Amino acid sequence: MASAPTGETSAPASSPRLGRALFFVHQQARVINDPVVRAKLSQLTAAGEAMGYAVTLKDHGRLSGTMAMEFAVQAGIGEQRLLNEVLPKLKEADLIDYTLDLTTGGVATIEEFVGLSGRIIDQAMKVTERYSPSQVEIAVLHSTELASWAPLTLGQHAEQLHKRGFEDKVIEEAIRLSLAAGVNLRVKSADLGEYVIYNPHVWAAHHLPIAGFLKGLPPAERDSLLGLCEQASSSPGLALRAYDTFQPGMLSSARKVGLVQAATVKSSVANGQQTYVFSPMLESEDDKLQTTEVLHQRKLFVAHILYGHEKAIAGRGRIYDPRVLVRSLLRKGAVGPASNIASDYHLLEASGIVAVRQSTTEPGRAYLELVKKEIVEGGLGWIEASYSNGSGAGADLSALTSPSDWVSPEADRANLPDTGAAMEIAESAILRLREARKEATSAARRDVP
Repeated sequence: MASAPTGETSAPASSPRLGRALFFVHQQARVINDPVVRAKLSQLTAAGEAMGYAVTLKDHGRLSGTMAMEFAVQAGIGEQRLLNEVLPKLKEADLIDYTLDLTTGGVATIEEFVGLSGRIIDQAMKVTERYSPSQVEIAVLHSTELASWAPLTLGQHAEQLHKRGFEDKVIEEAIRLSLAAGVNLRVKSADLGEYVIYNPHVWAAHHLPIAGFLKGLPPAERDSLLGLCEQASSSPGLALRAYDTFQPGMLSSARKVGLVQAATVKSSVANGQQTYVFSPMLESEDDKLQTTEVLHQRKLFVAHILYGHEKAIAGRGRIYDPRVLVRSLLRKGAVGPASNIASDYHLLEASGIVAVRQSTTEPGRAYLELVKKEIVEGGLGWIEASYSNGSGAGADLSALTSPSDWVSPEADRANLPDTGAAMEIAESAILRLREARKEATSAARRDVP
């Protein structure tokens, strides 16, 4: 792979920022339906899948071949691809070591070093290099990183990519691909007379109060949206019904442009699901953590624990106070046994966040064991914040089955229709963000002696 172009630019590229951008592409790849787009991003998405698998292995230390294969299946990686592609490339990037079973030819053991030699968002670029993405794919990665740093007009966005060493033809195709994949979005600005390119994660990259983004909206809409965003930030993980008091369509518009994120836990019965709302501002903690929240692992954990509180079957180990359970899990390393643990937490187990161990003395009951302490600690903070501000979540026990599916914020955005209200919110917010970026740049220049 040719080295990634770099150059003087107002938004300097860096390995951590590009590594985070890889995870943005990886998450979005799951909802790309166009086969041409998928083909053109094949090496980039393959690198993302390998890193997603590596993150699942994190904190397990040494794994058996059977466990490693099961995690691969959950990540959508078949045995031959795991053996011939994923494991060799992860080993080359110093994220794992592994041995093969000489009898079967399969994996015997894996020892993981994920996050030990550096942050995962740094290690992601080492893995990406092993996949030798095309120049267009590299440009897509830079375009994604740039759009998550600041919303720019189409012309300005292209100019920044040109300064990083990309040719015009590559830039044009990369921007088209980023938009076709949905990893970047665009909105037509009446004030500027052209499209503005932005990434839905851009709101997590700045510390400007959300009110500053929305000052161009009519007062009633601005106040309602501000209250909505503040509630998502101060009380992460509130159920969707806690937002029923806001203007109709306001929440869906905010979800569409990325000002809030919605994640859904589903069960196998009709209406057996619950949607929880989070703020993208929570991702600003990424630089302090080993595991990037772009992968939504804390959201997944919090949503499942809250689901276990609200909808699990009473009498089988239903969670009556999520805070008590999570604190106990962190303190003891395991909780249980309970019947619901045996059935309700396989999605968390598939993500490597916890492990479920069947009880040897009480059939049908199981223990929940801690694996990713960092994720659970972060999740506890969110749950405590939600409870301190009033969860607004009632115990609706009308659909009592275990969660069987998870809808990520990326899939949520993809499923929501484009609306005029969403575009109005997006234009107001990104134009204000552009102004804030200019003000910050000017101030920095004045401070230079």
